[in-house]
Amino acid sequence: MQVGCGVYLHPVRGRPYLYFWHYETKGASRVQIKEYVGPARSGRSIAEAARRCESYYQRAVGELQRLRVQTLATIRGSS
Repeated sequence: MQVGCGVYLHPVRGRPYLYFWHYETKGASRVQIKEYVGPARSGRSIAEAARRCESYYQRAVGELQRLRVQTLATIRGSS
């Protein structure tokens, strides 16, 4: 399982732009997705990047909790 997300700066013609990256399941594999957010110095871009990270981690916590419950049920059911 690959879990993670973040932001990075990408300069274009001398100006920094903010990108959000995260992992998604595509078929049977995990791939890194990169999405443009906006100009790095923009308050809107910074807020949007933070919102996307928070949203990603909330979904990841929910998914990990679901897997935890499922795995423990399987272990307890096998005894």
